Amino acid sequence: FLAVQGVCQYLSNIWDFVNNHPEALHQTLMIFSDRVGTPLSYRYMHAYGCNTFSFTNAQNKRYWVKFHILSQQGARGLSQEEAKLIAGEDPDWLSRDLREAITRGDYPKWKLSFQAMEEKEGYENPAAFDCTKVWQHDEYPLIDIGTITLDTLPLDYHSEVEQVAFSPANVIPGIGYSPDKLLQGRLLIYDDTQSHRLGPNYKQIPINRPQVEPHTFYTGGAHQSEVQTKWPHYYPSSYPTPGPANPSEAPSPPIKCDGPADYYQYPGSGTSTDYYDQPRLFFEQALSDKSEAHLCVNIATSLLKVTDENVRRATMTHLEKIDKRLSDTVEKLRTDLLTGKAKKTIAESLWVELREKLQQHKFIVE
Repeated sequence: FLAVQGVCQYLSNIWDFVNNHPEALHQTLMIFSDRVGTPLSYRYMHAYGCNTFSFTNAQNKRYWVKFHILSQQGARGLSQEEAKLIAGEDPDWLSRDLREAITRGDYPKWKLSFQAMEEKEGYENPAAFDCTKVWQHDEYPLIDIGTITLDTLPLDYHSEVEQVAFSPANVIPGIGYSPDKLLQGRLLIYDDTQSHRLGPNYKQIPINRPQVEPHTFYTGGAHQSEVQTKWPHYYPSSYPTPGPANPSEAPSPPIKCDGPADYYQYPGSGTSTDYYDQPRLFFEQALSDKSEAHLCVNIATSLLKVTDENVRRATMTHLEKIDKRLSDTVEKLRTDLLTGKAKKTIAESLWVELREKLQQHKFIVE
């Protein structure tokens, strides 16, 4: 009982979160689409960075940027019915497909691109540093950087996968940060998390060690593997202490900060533009007719298991503000599923049948 109650409450919590944080509506629609929510293959997935970074050129001029990684195989997802069948037959479907493709030499490729915004505009554009917003491609076209090719598999899963320590603070000269509030938090907590997870010297683990030999002042601590031969561990000093590799290298230009430090909402926070405009564009322009229909089915199926009517009604109100056709379609599908008018998938039919039998004790115990 507690397990079943927990699942229903879990779904209610998900939609309650979205209802009370409508800035998440855009991402929620993406997650409930086939391409993002139930991808056909890791090889057929695009990736988009939500955080805003910066580029600084040779003239020390800064641009704000967002990164994009676009699959050269194309992007495709599974329908809800297909995903359920595949997951039941082979829960490791996605990992298996990627591993087998690389093993046979069919190396997947992604194009690495970025969007750029003038520094001055970034301080005036409400979407510049808001991770819940995308930059429209017709205003900020993609600029290609190069191609990412996956041609090697890990030899030791623990050493090369489980011990990887990602952090947005790891950047090369020319790439910098921005006033993006989410990014600013991540710059601190990612490294801090890795220190707790892997130990204070996690950057000495081979998979996390840079290809260029690092020169740091780290000393001691758990799992310290370097033999310290140069002292003291500070710079500059009167002794032959290693210093910066390029001390003359110009730092990034300063970030503009005005006024007193305090908690601030994003510009335009809480408006229709903030909550509904981009989800509306996604629903009306980014999806094919088939993908649009699947999105409605996926949302309706999820809401069917939401037991809190107040949560469900609040969700429908938000969907109506995005597009009335979206809310009407979702509500009709949910009602048809509830009353048995809609054709159920094999998995959905089994779910209903077994629930009814369990509730009425209709099973014969062997």
